[in-house]
Amino acid sequence: MAGLRGQKLLVRGSVLALAGALGFAAPSACSNSSDTPIARRSVREAGPFEASPEPESEASAGAAGSSDASFEAGADQDVVAPVRLGIAPVVERDGGAGSDSTLAELTVLSAGSRARSFSMRFDQLLDASGNPSDSVFADLAQTAALYRAHGAALLFSIAIVDRAEDARPAALRASWSSMQLRSAIRALIDRVYVTFGEELAYLSFGTDVDRFLSLASPSERLSAAAFMHQALGYAKAHAQRPPSTRVGVTFSALGVIAGLAPEANALLLGSDVAIITDYALDASFQAKSVTDALADLAMLDSTLKDLPIVLQELAYPSSTLVQSSPEQQQQFYEHVFALLAARRQRFPFVDIYALTDDDATGALRRAQTFGLIADGGSDAAADGAASDELSSATAAFSSLGLTAREPSAPNVPNATEKPAWLSALRALSSFESP
Repeated sequence: MAGLRGQKLLVRGSVLALAGALGFAAPSACSNSSDTPIARRSVREAGPFEASPEPESEASAGAAGSSDASFEAGADQDVVAPVRLGIAPVVERDGGAGSDSTLAELTVLSAGSRARSFSMRFDQLLDASGNPSDSVFADLAQTAALYRAHGAALLFSIAIVDRAEDARPAALRASWSSMQLRSAIRALIDRVYVTFGEELAYLSFGTDVDRFLSLASPSERLSAAAFMHQALGYAKAHAQRPPSTRVGVTFSALGVIAGLAPEANALLLGSDVAIITDYALDASFQAKSVTDALADLAMLDSTLKDLPIVLQELAYPSSTLVQSSPEQQQQFYEHVFALLAARRQRFPFVDIYALTDDDATGALRRAQTFGLIADGGSDAAADGAASDELSSATAAFSSLGLTAREPSAPNVPNATEKPAWLSALRALSSFESP
């Protein structure tokens, strides 16, 4: 793709589309106007385990302050709140060349990305002896330094669960309350704070934790949520936590909108911010209409009350197989960028997934995390309807990028720009400051 890293300079100004149908104002992305207060529903009461603080915390509870002053009721509304907007590169960590990964990171940075989310499974972060992996964290340290040098903000997620999957190391799955498991998560949290610096804007636990908890038995749901709550408390009270780092648990947009179970809701209430993934897909993995997808963001805004909404992954497919198109994908993002301009204080961090479409292997791996494929790689669905659901999911997951892979060269990323790419470049330029 010729001139990819220089295209940021070609476009300036506001986004084109408005979210008027949803009642959002439509200033340019650079507008300095303050937000209009909106009515918000409160979330449910916390679950029973939240009342118990993390025992034997070795860190000072006062070391990590409360939420940013800009999110508090008394904040100066004349101050323009920054929106950290980024595009996630599709980095092939298994089998891909290190130079390709670095190029992907540099591509999004040169385009103007100011946000980057990393989610790594619990079992990938530990070595064979159960300690934090030196090689993995060495790679993370290099990437963190790259984003630090560019003044970008990072979100790092320790995926204790990966949607429907238990991501704990196999040797530590016997009990959610074992001391070995607790020691392992604390060691990872310690290592994260050593590896990252002030660029670590958010530390999260899990990917779509609500999905895992909804599939668990009542006893496992309570014990798993209690473990995550202890990890959350330890990370929040850690003496080495950067003052600007916010800590939370990642939930799906669908789960929050539908209503979280008490155990999941307690984790949300214990978080500094609401960390969300939103793929704009319905329960059958068909693309939601642009209107319905934007309505979901408006619903998140009202449901989550005063918690800032951090979009760890925001995605919209372009495949015609899931009732979408490249033009429809662009329309969605144009409206999103207008929404962000009107709700700066509500959406401080947004990472668009992704720069490039996932290949077939990546799409199938993502389908596995949703429980559509058995751990051995075979289709877990026995009937035709479930098989159709898997086909829709893989079609959606392989079309989330702003650029597409050429059919004749599927292993060459960034081959063809989709219409949404230019819209994203405009938005990155508009939100580059503050």
